[in-house]
Amino acid sequence: MLRTMHYYEGKTILLTGASGGLGSEFATQLLDLGGELILADVKLESLSRFKTYSGKGKVLGTIAGDIGTKEGTERFLADVKKFTPCPDMIINNAGIAQAGAFGDVPLDRWEKLMNINLISPMRICHYFLPDMKARGSGHIVNISSVAGIVPLPGGAPYTASKHGIKGFSDAIREEYHKSGIFVSTVHPFFTRTAILQSERFGVNVDVSDYPQFLIESPENVIKETIKAIANKTDFILPGPTSKVLDLARRLTPGLMGLFSRGLLN
Repeated sequence: MLRTMHYYEGKTILLTGASGGLGSEFATQLLDLGGELILADVKLESLSRFKTYSGKGKVLGTIAGDIGTKEGTERFLADVKKFTPCPDMIINNAGIAQAGAFGDVPLDRWEKLMNINLISPMRICHYFLPDMKARGSGHIVNISSVAGIVPLPGGAPYTASKHGIKGFSDAIREEYHKSGIFVSTVHPFFTRTAILQSERFGVNVDVSDYPQFLIESPENVIKETIKAIANKTDFILPGPTSKVLDLARRLTPGLMGLFSRGLLN
């Protein structure tokens, strides 16, 4: 815990999706550990509660960041520059999901998902990596999912985006490891956040029907994740379910296929 506390003290941290279930937990716990945060979300008013935070860390600023388009991401990056030339840490946490067979999901909806979950995090990293390299330090944290290591039927775009962010992270980790830059990916299972009530197209999936012990709490997921980030862990599996599923997909890939199909039925 001592290493965790010191790792975040005084660090400038850019956090996207800061008002969501995981995002708000990230913000709260990082502030308690002394982080200096730039918080971004599509709705600026949702971040107002953090402006009155009184504690070890501080909020450097809040940004209404719509990263669903190229133009929105460019405006977002310009706004980040008003607070820091280059963050010490970037947490690409913003994300959306959908449920439905791929052919039933409108093209504009899954393209927006790919922009938010994959393309915009890549743009953000592309923008700041040269400065991190010149400085000789940095830590990028990309929030993937268990869907980034196993397929999620009824969520093909989400699966593609999360596999994509893992693959992208693995590649830049190798490219920049000699430059003092660490890259972590986080792969939680279902968590009690609003993403469980995402858009549905042609299906009526109710996650509340799943065994509740499988669904993680945001507080526990982020507590474990923050500790792993401080230890510079590459591949983070918060919660017991994600660890079991990762082991199962490596040891018994056939059974994992049956499990994945069962999520939609």
